[in-house]
Amino acid sequence: MAEACMQSLSAEIKRHERHNFLVNVLDLTFYELAVSFIFGSTVLSLYTSYLTSSAFLIGLVPAVQSVGYSLPQLVLAQKAETLARKKPFIMRISVVERLPYLIVALLIFFWPGAPPWLAYGVLLLSLGTATFSGGLASPAWQAMIAKVVPPKRRALMFSLGRAIGAGLGLLGALASRRILADYAYPISFGICFLLSFLAQAASWVCLSFNREPAVPTERRLVDQRAYLRGLPALLRHDGNLCRYLVARTLVALGGMAGAFYVIYARRAFAVGDAFAGEMTMAALAAQVTLVPLLGWLSGRRGHKWLAELGAIILAAGLVLLLVAPSAPWLYLVMAIINTGNAAVGVASFAMTMEFCAEENVPTYAAIINTVVAIPTLLAPLLGGWLVDLFSLRATFWVALVLCVAGWGYMRWLVQAPGFGVHAARA
Repeated sequence: MAEACMQSLSAEIKRHERHNFLVNVLDLTFYELAVSFIFGSTVLSLYTSYLTSSAFLIGLVPAVQSVGYSLPQLVLAQKAETLARKKPFIMRISVVERLPYLIVALLIFFWPGAPPWLAYGVLLLSLGTATFSGGLASPAWQAMIAKVVPPKRRALMFSLGRAIGAGLGLLGALASRRILADYAYPISFGICFLLSFLAQAASWVCLSFNREPAVPTERRLVDQRAYLRGLPALLRHDGNLCRYLVARTLVALGGMAGAFYVIYARRAFAVGDAFAGEMTMAALAAQVTLVPLLGWLSGRRGHKWLAELGAIILAAGLVLLLVAPSAPWLYLVMAIINTGNAAVGVASFAMTMEFCAEENVPTYAAIINTVVAIPTLLAPLLGGWLVDLFSLRATFWVALVLCVAGWGYMRWLVQAPGFGVHAARA
């Protein structure tokens, strides 16, 4: 009877495989479009620089976003493993993930003269709330993806969603450039946040179209403290996972320069606000053309190979940034660095699901993202501290060294994880 039930579930998942692949690509597409309107290393950093002159406080914004997404994942990972269907749980939390962007826009529209400290506080709180909610839902979302999308198509799904989203994002970046050029501060940024919210709402609608069958589970909630106490033992017994986390930590710390590219452009080459939109377009153009290729290569060369390549691409972008003689070179810098970030993101998404069996994905995803949250939080803060203490170029040099160290650690000390490898390469 149990075997017949599992065969029936497998057949149902297989029947909806193409539909689920499509709606999840669309979900990622609209999410990427939403990001393009307030691209973190360009538009968002520029807006924050109007609210504060402190590089540390500018770096705090992406730090709060990163830690907000990563740290809370262990809170509900155990609950996600006990749910027969993950989607209803995800949909409720995802509403809270999207509304804060509307709140930022409304504050700008209805109180454009708000004190900078208040506008900065609302921005920080809103983005923290959005990413915290996304972090709570993430383990369940990854478990749902592992259920409804077969291993061999996950990297392709993720890369296609990012690439098509980047294609639409080029239009979003073009719109942002026009808005930043034609409208005065802060209304220009309010329009960008409103457009980002509307694209996120479309993403939520696409997410709701997933057809996820209920899969009975014998997992039951245990005391949260006991659950958390058992996690260090899991890490101790998986040395390869620990080495992977070290490599991810080094690359994450290498991202300390991300919040300061547009600030560097303003200080070194005296560019205007519209240049932020142009940098975003360059980054997304590279994503459109190269990310599908990266996803295809990942399925054939392996996700670990793609993670190594991503770290090297990031290092190459930083080298070019350090030697760039004029502002137009920064278009290429943004294209290279965004390609590297995309490669690391695609590889990380796929590799997480291969460190464990499908039923353990929420816990493993939460562990990986929580551990990586610490250096991700520290990176922009450390970068801002280095900028305030030394210079932007000193920060870029430190970031370069860390990216190269992360590549070396991943290349020679981390093995490709075992679960799902053969399926992913089939």
